[in-house]
Amino acid sequence: MGKLNVVRTLKCLAIAYLLEAAVLYFFFGVTIWAMVTGVATAPLTDSALALLVGGAAVWLTFAARAITKHKRWARSAGLFWQLIQLTIAFGTLEANVIAGTLIALGSLAVLITLFQKDIVAATLENRS
Repeated sequence: MGKLNVVRTLKCLAIAYLLEAAVLYFFFGVTIWAMVTGVATAPLTDSALALLVGGAAVWLTFAARAITKHKRWARSAGLFWQLIQLTIAFGTLEANVIAGTLIALGSLAVLITLFQKDIVAATLENRS
């Protein structure tokens, strides 16, 4: 197995984070649109959901930028978000096996990459 290109791998992780954030931005927009057009039947719940989803999208956007700058916290943020996505994937498996499997596989791929020795070494704060 060849040596891992750390810079390219960190950029790929950033792209994965940004794709996940894009999905969250989309659902944030859908939730806001439903509230504005009157489709939403529980405005308080939808407001909380919009705040949660929008906050997660912004957080992942910052994490994507930070992972390319070799920040340790961005790896931790990615780990946390992938675990959240795995939880979503297991819930989705009941409704749609293919969608749940795709979500789980994407999360597992990011998790495995986050724990590669070279990536862990590259994202240590005290690296020289």
